[in-house]
Amino acid sequence: MSIKETVSIDGDLKKRLAAIAEREGSTVSELAEGVLRLHAEDVERQEAEFAEDDRRWARYLETGKCISGEDMQAKLRALADEAGRKARSA
Repeated sequence: MSIKETVSIDGDLKKRLAAIAEREGSTVSELAEGVLRLHAEDVERQEAEFAEDDRRWARYLETGKCISGEDMQAKLRALADEAGRKARSA
């Protein structure tokens, strides 16, 4: 279900958005909805990442288990090497 909302946009921005929408073959409303949708998705993703960070920190405080910096760097190097091999063989 779509609900019509009114948003106040100053004249200069309105002209800029109209020009962008025209170049993209859409309307200002479609452009605005797309931008707002992307922003909402970014904020929700960031909130989920922060929540995961909090869960991991709580687990660390509870268990004391962690990965050393050297082990993490070795794992990242191995992943980078593997990705490089896959890229060269593709």
